[in-house]
Amino acid sequence: MAIVKMKKMTMIALQSEKEALIKGMQKFGGLQVIDLEDQVGRDGFERLEQDQDSEAAGKIENKLSQVKYTLDFIKRYDRTKKPLFAAKLQVSEDQYPEYLNDHLRAESVYESCRAIDGKFTEFKSVETKLHNLMAQLSPWLSLDICLADVRQSKSTNAIMGFISTKYLEEFQSAVAAENMELHIQEASSGKESTYLLIIYHLDREEKVSQLMKQFGWTKVAWNEMSGTPKANYQRIQAELAEIESKKKELVRQAEALAQHRDFLEALYDILTIERDKCTVVRNFGKTEKTFLVTGWVPEKMAEELAKAMGAITEKHVISFADPEADEDFPVLLDNPAVVKPLEMITEQYSLPSPKGLDPNLVMTPFFIMFFGMMVSDAGYGIIIALITAFALYKFKPGGGMKKMLGLLCLGGISTFLWGVLFGGWFGGLITIPAVWFDPLKNPLFMLMFCLALGVVQLYTGMALQAYKSIRSGRLLDAVFDQGFWYLLLTGLMMMAVPAVAAPGKYMAIAGTAGLILTQGRSEKNIIKKLVSGVLSLYNVTAFLGDVLSYSRLFALGLATGVIGTVINAMASMLGGSFFGYILMVVFMVLGHTFNIAINVLGAYVHSSRLQYVEFFGKFFEGDGKPFEPFRVNTKYIE
Repeated sequence: MAIVKMKKMTMIALQSEKEALIKGMQKFGGLQVIDLEDQVGRDGFERLEQDQDSEAAGKIENKLSQVKYTLDFIKRYDRTKKPLFAAKLQVSEDQYPEYLNDHLRAESVYESCRAIDGKFTEFKSVETKLHNLMAQLSPWLSLDICLADVRQSKSTNAIMGFISTKYLEEFQSAVAAENMELHIQEASSGKESTYLLIIYHLDREEKVSQLMKQFGWTKVAWNEMSGTPKANYQRIQAELAEIESKKKELVRQAEALAQHRDFLEALYDILTIERDKCTVVRNFGKTEKTFLVTGWVPEKMAEELAKAMGAITEKHVISFADPEADEDFPVLLDNPAVVKPLEMITEQYSLPSPKGLDPNLVMTPFFIMFFGMMVSDAGYGIIIALITAFALYKFKPGGGMKKMLGLLCLGGISTFLWGVLFGGWFGGLITIPAVWFDPLKNPLFMLMFCLALGVVQLYTGMALQAYKSIRSGRLLDAVFDQGFWYLLLTGLMMMAVPAVAAPGKYMAIAGTAGLILTQGRSEKNIIKKLVSGVLSLYNVTAFLGDVLSYSRLFALGLATGVIGTVINAMASMLGGSFFGYILMVVFMVLGHTFNIAINVLGAYVHSSRLQYVEFFGKFFEGDGKPFEPFRVNTKYIE
């Protein structure tokens, strides 16, 4: 339960030393600068102006957006495959000017990307237009007539269009009945529409128009297009092929730009560092000759920060103070190495309140135990632990990936241990007797064991809440709100065991009386006090619901073994021949891989859920804000 104690730093220095001190603070990497607006009203901050250099920040942001666009474009065409945990490019601080001053190279690559991207956009627009035109021509390919000739002459008119296929026969009957003397040539017919060429005498114009309107005729016009439909279709195909050839050339040009990727990635990170230095200034207060900055620093790093600033210049004053009683500070967790991976579980839910408890130290054994019980196959545990341990050793990932792999490694070890205790080895593929008992043969005992573990964790959560009350000087709250509940709940459980039923009954009565008399103590009316106390007893059902929720340990633990057994049984049916045995091995590998994946996911989700809903619900206060120090933040370089 280690929430790092924070000190509030205040530093005043000369404007002439600002750039060097900002660089030093960023290099130190342990100071979270406080937003100036959050300080207005404290310590005379309202008399200070906001310090900023909008022009410099704007220029860097503009360059950064150009480099980001260029990188995103190049990545789409870079054929080199980088390993998942590839080592970062190492760039020393002395090399920063070399990258920043090579602006012509960055601008040249940017302009090339813009030009190529523009051409791609242009070609895409033309392709869309041509494909639409091909779709329009497709129904007319059988028509051997020049499209330019489909027009009105001195005495006749030729038109092209389509009507609904379901009205075709009725249309033809109407033409025959009216004796309209039309020339109708069918180009093609589909389920929805029939495409027709119609030629008629101009003196029939009015009747033809009425007929067309009656049957939903849709006219097709070919503006400034000559030649037959087939000739135009083939011409468009040739144009599309030419565009495709030009696009391939553009792709080759884009791929050639990949040689600049390392340079651009380094430049992107260096610009990010410079941008951060410009933006942090917005949180400074300034006068004509001086500036002031406040921030949070871990208590154990305060002296180190003072020395780092002193090594840069003596022209400053720095002081440290504890947070005020009503002042929240950012949360930084500090736990042993074995607990570190479990911090991600809490972080995904919420960081603890600055004045609350870090649950990770207490939560870790429960989470890892539950994870292992839900997978509970020794063979699977060995595979999970070895793969994750190898990834941690070989690739040395950082951040969230390191925590995730560490968590899975611990979960793999737990899975192996529970698998040995329960006799689970690849769903029974390897027969090794259980060291303790086999859950499939004794499911009721397994269920009771899981519920007992639930009671232990819930009691632990109640104890943590009691500790918080005692730490805050509210000893009686701990007795009334947790002590009496311990008496009642423990007494009720003891009453289910004949050997201890008698003392259990008296404990339950004492706990019930205590709760009725104390749970309404915040009410002023005596009747309300008693009613609230009686109603509080309903929470016994809530506790029972929480306990029953731990039956998921039983269900998922059995599911892993059953699915593994089914996979083995199905695979054994494939044997009997050489190829059959090959298929059997392949099926087993794929089946058990799937079983590992789905049950590891289930164990992670359900173990997390038990912490969030059942355990944290007993004591946890969240809404902590993470400690985000001003430091060198890089994505690509080290």
